[in-house]
Amino acid sequence: LIERSELTSGSSWHAAGGFHTLNGDPNVAKLQAYTVQLYKEIEEISGQSCSLHLTGGVMMADTPERMDFLRLAHAKGRYLGMDTELITPSEAKAMFPLMDETNFVGAMWDPVEGHLDPSGTTIAYSKAAKKLGAEIVLRNRVVELTQEVDGTWNVVTEQGTVKAEHVVNCGGLWAR
Repeated sequence: LIERSELTSGSSWHAAGGFHTLNGDPNVAKLQAYTVQLYKEIEEISGQSCSLHLTGGVMMADTPERMDFLRLAHAKGRYLGMDTELITPSEAKAMFPLMDETNFVGAMWDPVEGHLDPSGTTIAYSKAAKKLGAEIVLRNRVVELTQEVDGTWNVVTEQGTVKAEHVVNCGGLWAR
């Protein structure tokens, strides 16, 4: 890993840290469910907490059309092995007492929603990666990527060139 500054000094540290397993794209939903389990594994390998809190979450329906959407989402979730449950507004109110259930026609409960600490999670990933043999180079900006005829990459940095078989560009707004 080549980092231009310090770990968590970019956008990772101020991400909201919330996660939801249900998504409009079944592949993304499956990936999100996998990631929740991966956080637990990363904590175990690294010894660093991600501050993972599976609080569960409720998606509310305020119209019959929205409830139809939740029924469809529930069916997709079941197909993907997710443990969602359709619930009444009264059941949702029992979970969230400040809610006025008279505004809703139904809801869907997902026990695998929650939040974590984005900064702690980044550190946990880096510690786990180091334990598994990764090298992390800080304060070394990548200035250019060039691909060779054989498919390998030259990663040109401020401190020299690194040859790589594969490159994953996680530069966010700075990626080109």
